[in-house]
Amino acid sequence: MQADPPPVTLASAALPPAVTPAVRATAARSLRWTLLESVGLSGLSFVALIFFSRYLSAGDFGIAAVAIGIVQLLTVPVEVLFHDALIRTREATPRHVNSAFAASLVIGIVLTLACWLLADHFAALIGQPDVGPVLRWMSLGLVASGCGSALVAMQRRRMQFRALALRSTIGRTGSAIIGIGLAVAGAGVWSLVAQQVGTPVLSTLALWLMTPDKPRFRLSRPELVEMTRFGAVATSFSLMALSTQRIFIIAVASFLGSQMAGILSLAFRAVDMLRDIVGGAVAQLALPIFASLKGSRSDIQHTFTVAVRLTTALMFPVFTGLAVCSHEVVELVFGARWLAAAPFVSLLSVLTFQFFLRLFSVPIYNATGHPALPTAALLPQIAFVLIGMLLFGRFSLEAAAAVWASRLVLGLSIDLWLLKRVTGMRAAVQLAGAVSPALAAAGMAAIVYGTRLGLLGQLDLVPRLAVMVSVGAIAYVGLLWLLNRSLVLELVGFARQTIARSQ
Repeated sequence: MQADPPPVTLASAALPPAVTPAVRATAARSLRWTLLESVGLSGLSFVALIFFSRYLSAGDFGIAAVAIGIVQLLTVPVEVLFHDALIRTREATPRHVNSAFAASLVIGIVLTLACWLLADHFAALIGQPDVGPVLRWMSLGLVASGCGSALVAMQRRRMQFRALALRSTIGRTGSAIIGIGLAVAGAGVWSLVAQQVGTPVLSTLALWLMTPDKPRFRLSRPELVEMTRFGAVATSFSLMALSTQRIFIIAVASFLGSQMAGILSLAFRAVDMLRDIVGGAVAQLALPIFASLKGSRSDIQHTFTVAVRLTTALMFPVFTGLAVCSHEVVELVFGARWLAAAPFVSLLSVLTFQFFLRLFSVPIYNATGHPALPTAALLPQIAFVLIGMLLFGRFSLEAAAAVWASRLVLGLSIDLWLLKRVTGMRAAVQLAGAVSPALAAAGMAAIVYGTRLGLLGQLDLVPRLAVMVSVGAIAYVGLLWLLNRSLVLELVGFARQTIARSQ
């Protein structure tokens, strides 16, 4: 009789044999810290969002969403231009680090000055004059981001995620406390400004205090040119990746007003923060892991398949449950006055399926030296959103949401084709790992929705939601066990390896 295969763990499943044992151990240990950092980035922000929703109006959220969108776009060249280059370069010398630090700081200062000069003109252009002063003050965070971007890249290069997790937790906690305090005091939209600026300021300060080898303000032309050549491509992609949603929100504010933009912004923030708790942790770890595979197609395919299988099995039920229970969740968490956002929370929750399916595509492109390829999937999406909003989305929030959702059909098709070019994986192979989780999640949705219909009018909000969540969890685990028993065992091994104490 053939012996049973060894149990699957994070180290053995997510990383192929080509990766050294030291990297496997580091990856397993690092995942705990990247998860903690993501909770710091997203979990604490979600708690703050709950408080903000109780004290701020939809108009406040809409004004802040436009300003935040612009600042986030401007943050990309500050944080990304040298980030991946510092991680991927064969040897990151002090000249590389010092040049990256100096250039990032200069870029942050220049972009902040540009915001102060042009904010009112931009606000007048979109017909939202209140955006101008908010954008000016919010842009101050760009300088802080410039001070810390090189340090963040070097910590990730060394897989020293503990310091990054602590830095993020300190930044998010401190800024959340400041923002919530101002919201309670009646500061309105300025509480969101304080939170947005406080996060990079406190995060950077914490990282500088924890880092012994601090960079210096020195520029070295050869190293700067070398990093810029690679970083310019990655920066262009990141700008376009962020631009899609930010352009969409700005278009909603321009065509439908800040109140409608605020409703949609709350839905985006609620779903994105929950999504990024896990998505952000995995994405941080993915680039150094795929880079360590040295371009081996077989190893990349194996790692990609296992990563998609585990990620979708964990996250599909979470967002399926949120989609079905959105009305209950929105009323309980944000209050009945935000129920208009519930249908959009449902839609965006379903759309996260595509995010987790393609979470590992960009790290593979960057790790294999093809950082420009994702641009081919993003440019058509941006054009689609702009044209769709001009022709259809300008008439109602529902029409705008339809434009946003339908763009993914185009984007997913292009991305499947691009990844096949790089790795040789056919589209069916790329999607295969998500089949069982998707089927189990669909069955779970039907069962939970039927339960919801049966409980309406019979149970109050909290007990009804508790029953729906319990039924959904049991249904998903049971269905996944029937569909793919080995995947359930794989998830158990994954959990054990992740939470185990490092040896």
